[in-house]
Amino acid sequence: MKLKLVLFLFCCLSIFGCAPSSSSTVKSESQNLPTRPEVAGDILNRELLNTQDQRVSYCEILENQISTYSGYRDTELLPLASTSKLITTAWALDQLGPHFQFKIELFLNPINSSQGLYDVFLKSNYDPIVNIEKLLFILSELNQAGVKHIRHLGVDKSTRVFLGVLMNPHLELDQIPTSSSESMSNLKLIFNSKNWAEKTKQAQLNLQEWGLSSHKKINLPDYFITDDVSLLSPEQMNPANYPIKKVIQSAPLLKYLKNMNVFSNNYLADSLFSLLGGSSAYAAFQKNKLKLSQKELVLLTGSGLPLIVNDQRRDNLGSCFAMIKVLSYIHNIAKESKLNLGSILLNPTSDLDGTFSASLQYNQAIVLKTGRLFDVPALNAVGFVSTTQGMLSFVFLGHDFSNNEADEIDQSRFEMIQNIFSHYQIQPQFISTDYKDIFL
Repeated sequence: MKLKLVLFLFCCLSIFGCAPSSSSTVKSESQNLPTRPEVAGDILNRELLNTQDQRVSYCEILENQISTYSGYRDTELLPLASTSKLITTAWALDQLGPHFQFKIELFLNPINSSQGLYDVFLKSNYDPIVNIEKLLFILSELNQAGVKHIRHLGVDKSTRVFLGVLMNPHLELDQIPTSSSESMSNLKLIFNSKNWAEKTKQAQLNLQEWGLSSHKKINLPDYFITDDVSLLSPEQMNPANYPIKKVIQSAPLLKYLKNMNVFSNNYLADSLFSLLGGSSAYAAFQKNKLKLSQKELVLLTGSGLPLIVNDQRRDNLGSCFAMIKVLSYIHNIAKESKLNLGSILLNPTSDLDGTFSASLQYNQAIVLKTGRLFDVPALNAVGFVSTTQGMLSFVFLGHDFSNNEADEIDQSRFEMIQNIFSHYQIQPQFISTDYKDIFL
């Protein structure tokens, strides 16, 4: 894995701005989170596998009742890898709410409406998914409004266009377009029909299929021209110069989170992390909401990718029990929001193309997030199992192994999950949602 990341993406609010407000955020200050008993060493309320394997740390709790807690090597700080995205999920749900929608604003100024010539200002308000399909839908909306030819397309700094954001979930941030200049190049590419090639044609088919299934009218033009694309400052963008305004709302946040957790989308996770305020704002959330100290959890990126600071690699680190508290927080928010956890996490029964292979009949009774690092080997799984006794939270952290031992650790992870299903009577509960077509 490449280690070089663009550090300013995580700490420079001038790029991503502050978190948008949401009327659907959950009042979670009063949440009760489990507290580990002050016991040195392991706590085993039931017989667990792998207790003698120093490469495995594990813990579980039933319905947040500490009397049911079992765990070993559960307070060690270990690499979290992509299970960090669960923490990003908790923060996003807390700050925005599961039904939050990003708004793309289009401001239109007719120059010669009879010929379809307009000036347009596009403001995406930090929507992290502005891909080919979404741009084509914007073109459809412009076409329906009579726009055939854009003389001047202005964008602001909140607009980031990454055409393949859903096709390349594992790319690192230094490999993908995040700057305004690259975004403007991508806009000019798609907003001129002469540039449309095979990927654009496939995206057109995807959009038309989505339109049919969603009962949305798609009216893509066969021919479209954009002469110029430029970045405008707030001072340069005068709404009075654009008498027509259209608003396009994104899919709800829960679909963004679902996609992020099924495919472990790094760009989406780190974009949300930065949008919410980056590491400094997150630190307050960790302290005030998760009730966790830096000795229990260290989060530097929303994705779980490492940072290089002063030529030193720094990873997200957390303990088993810290992740139990994160799971508890997510579970509490889900209950308050009447949100099925299968709507935001990987469901191995039905999400067959995600990061966890279903080699067992899970019967809609488990949702989870996996994590894998190679440079600092880690192989993790964190999630929930629905039982007749209530919701079980579990955390498996594989660590300090050589990469040629990865299959062995993966087998231990599978056996641990299988052991849960053998010990508890499961109860199907988790649904799944469409997490692919989340551009609208």
